[in-house]
Amino acid sequence: QRVIEYYLQNQPNVSFRSVAKFFHIHGGHATKRSGRSPILNQEQIDQFITRVVRSHNRMSFSINYSKITNLIRQKKKSNISIRTVQRYRKKNGIKPKKTIKRTAKEISDASCESIAKLRRKRQRISNKKIIFLDETHIKINEVPRTTLVATGEKPYVIVTDSSSYAARYDMIAAVVDDQVFPSIIYSPADRKTKNVKGINNNMLIDFIEKILCPSSSTLDHCPIYFVLDKLHIHNISKIKEALDNFECTKSVEILFISTQAAKRINPLDDALFHEWKERGRQHSLFTEETLATTMTNEWFNTRKDNIKHYYDHCGITYGQDVYKDCPFPLNHHHHSS
Repeated sequence: QRVIEYYLQNQPNVSFRSVAKFFHIHGGHATKRSGRSPILNQEQIDQFITRVVRSHNRMSFSINYSKITNLIRQKKKSNISIRTVQRYRKKNGIKPKKTIKRTAKEISDASCESIAKLRRKRQRISNKKIIFLDETHIKINEVPRTTLVATGEKPYVIVTDSSSYAARYDMIAAVVDDQVFPSIIYSPADRKTKNVKGINNNMLIDFIEKILCPSSSTLDHCPIYFVLDKLHIHNISKIKEALDNFECTKSVEILFISTQAAKRINPLDDALFHEWKERGRQHSLFTEETLATTMTNEWFNTRKDNIKHYYDHCGITYGQDVYKDCPFPLNHHHHSS
């Protein structure tokens, strides 16, 4: 370095970096650069950014860069920019994420204990003896959420109907262990014939009597529990009456779970159904003639390993932590068992 500095004294028009490069000296580019001092030190970053974000997270309040920036401007009496705040948050691992909407009751300590109680009961029983049932729907204008687009092109995808009032097809389905039962899909024409706007109790009973119970009779083990959420169409007396008409389902106990808890316990709700819809969206243009057949075929194509994955995801297989998805583990102080 002394040699280079000496050389520079006699060559005022030559830079330090160019001389280092000429002599093949490593690290010659790492010259000290002058720059302004950071606006916030690490302690202030923790105080004004990390702690504020964490406190909002634990209270389930939303927070954005504008709020944090305004807070820092008030406390520091400086005109800090939002971009600077965004740069600081990266150092502490703060990331923007999609919000998850939940009511206060859903994320309460009591709700977690209720779900844990159901999971404990569920884990003591073989998957072969529990049937899960749920309803969902799909619209005729379903398409993949993303597509590849070349430079200068547009991400348009042709559909039969692009409005929010596109034809809706309702489906009732059930799953036991690693297999799916045949589903039933109701088209707008079917609902018009029955003079209904959606799935009602009579349509559910038809599914139980014509599909669920006969299919249960072919299982190696007769089911013990029948799990579904607390929708108004799930009339326990009528469902029990329909189950009693078949020998294999006569002694089945019906377990109701709250609609909010269903997403955390029922592998069909937002799990298998979501994956089924995603597979359906990969098909080309849906029409009234092809949608029901396509979606029925895709339902039967549900893989066994995916079913097992969603059972584990819902914490209903033996050995799973019953508090695995507790929203506030530090505040609730659960004791896993």
